[in-house]
Amino acid sequence: MVITWYGQSSFRLQSSKINILIDPYSPRKVGLRGPNFSSDILILTEPDAAVSCEKKLKKGCFLIKEPGEYEVRNIFVYGIHFQDKVVRTIYQITIDNIRFGVLGEIDKGLAAEQLEWLNGVDVLFIPVGAKCVLSSTKARELINQIEPRVVIPSCYKISGMKANLDSKTKFLKEMGVESLTLDKLTLKKQDLLGEETKIIVLRPKS
Repeated sequence: MVITWYGQSSFRLQSSKINILIDPYSPRKVGLRGPNFSSDILILTEPDAAVSCEKKLKKGCFLIKEPGEYEVRNIFVYGIHFQDKVVRTIYQITIDNIRFGVLGEIDKGLAAEQLEWLNGVDVLFIPVGAKCVLSSTKARELINQIEPRVVIPSCYKISGMKANLDSKTKFLKEMGVESLTLDKLTLKKQDLLGEETKIIVLRPKS
C-alpha cells in the first residue's frame, strides 16, 4: 500500500490491485494543482463537490459521495454523516486489512458514536491547520480519543497555498513526539504492530 498526499484533504491510496483517490478538488480550492482524476474509486468527503468532479471521472471509476456501505473489488468503504459548517461524510476504508479513517476538512470534534465508530483505525488522515479546520489542540485531543497507529496530518500551510492556515510545526509541537517526513508512505499490515502512535508527515506531490 502506497499513500500519497496532494495537499489539503486529498490523498491517493494505491495497491497492486486498486487505485483510490480522496478529495481531488480540495487542493484546487486553495490554489494548488491537485491530482489528476484517474482512479478506480473516487471518494468525496463533501458531497457538493460531486457536480464538478463527475465531469472529470474516468470511465469505470466508482464514485462514493455520501454515507453508506460500499464494497468495490474487495475494498470496503463505510461513510457516515458529519455536520459542521457544511454537510460532510467521514469514512472508514479497509484495504489490504488496513483500516483508514478519513476526516476531510472537519472543523470540530466528533460525537461519541462517531468516535466509537473510528476507534482504533490503523491510519488517520486528520486536518490540523486551524482557521477553517481543526486546531492543533483539537486534533491532538481527537487523536488521543481514536488512538490510531499512524497519524498523517493534512490541511496545513504549504508553499503555493492561498489559504491562511497554520503550519505543521504547531501541530508537531502540540503532539510532542518525533515525526518522520516522507515523499510517500509505503505501508504493510505488519508495520502497524507497535503500541505507540506514529506521526508521518508527507510532502505534498505537485
